[in-house]
Amino acid sequence: MDKLKFSQKEIYLGKKDPKLKKIIEENGHIVFKPNNKHQFDTLIGIVIAQFISTSAANSIFDKIKTYFNCDYLNENHFEKLNINQIKKLGLSTNKAKTIKELSYLFLNEKGYDLSKLNNVDLNEKLLSVFGIGPWSVNMYEIFSLGKLNVFTSKDAGLRLAMNKSGMIKPESRWQDYDEYANKWDPYKSIASLHLWKTVD
Repeated sequence: MDKLKFSQKEIYLGKKDPKLKKIIEENGHIVFKPNNKHQFDTLIGIVIAQFISTSAANSIFDKIKTYFNCDYLNENHFEKLNINQIKKLGLSTNKAKTIKELSYLFLNEKGYDLSKLNNVDLNEKLLSVFGIGPWSVNMYEIFSLGKLNVFTSKDAGLRLAMNKSGMIKPESRWQDYDEYANKWDPYKSIASLHLWKTVD
């Protein structure tokens, strides 16, 4: 792998896993750009992305931002909307409820900064919100906090990518995916970005 074309992390991953190396070379360098400045916006994007394709999620996310005429969503956008009104923005009832609860969380604690919480407190705080599960927390750790070593076998896209590349046989146990991903330590997040790109 060309050191001028790929990051040190990508080169490291390529040395650890020939199958992943092939994927990285086909993808080209991926810039990892976590966004910790707009935590609420990132969380809403994660909620929207639950159980649907990336393209569908991006379309809904863009429509909501167009509705509010903003680049980044914040808790104030949803303060005066009820769940049914949020649902009409193109969301399921459950996702609308989750967004309303997240807006309450941020409105009640002005200047709230999740990045200052330790792992235990972060999980406790986010998992207390309706509709936020371990997958959502993992996505937040990657795309907002910029943690480099996060992998979740609960992500259908990651499992599909690993099946397609011959890393894991389809219908394997979720633990098999987690165990395979251990070879990417300490850059599991970077490996995940490359896997997602193969199925987006």
